Amino acid sequence: MSIIVWRDVYATGINVLDNEHKKLIEQINIVYTAIRDKKGSEVVNDVLAALEQYTIDHFQHEEKLLTEYQYPDLEEHLAKHKELFEALRLKKEQAAADPDKMAAELLKFMREWLMNHILVTDKAYGNFLESRGGRFID
Repeated sequence: MSIIVWRDVYATGINVLDNEHKKLIEQINIVYTAIRDKKGSEVVNDVLAALEQYTIDHFQHEEKLLTEYQYPDLEEHLAKHKELFEALRLKKEQAAADPDKMAAELLKFMREWLMNHILVTDKAYGNFLESRGGRFID
């Protein structure tokens, strides 16, 4: 059972970026399932590694598109990415010290990321990009 299932409300309207956002939801569900099964500490390092690679790949992709299409709030968006990457770095440090405690904190962090970054910050660029290139930007 998943804690979060992709819904249209999460969509930015840019298919390629929405598909990448679905990977974050997959990782949220992995942590949730592990916690539910009392195995949270067993997945923490793998999920953190996956999130680190996700942030590198996804942020580069997103930033390239926002730069290319001259998104007016680019600097603010880049600052949010730096904040998220720094927060993820701190989570990795905390996980090394106490992986048992980190699973629940990681789940909370990722859900907040989904709710605050994707549903607010990324939604803002969705309409902008869609008006300039449509859903099929890659």
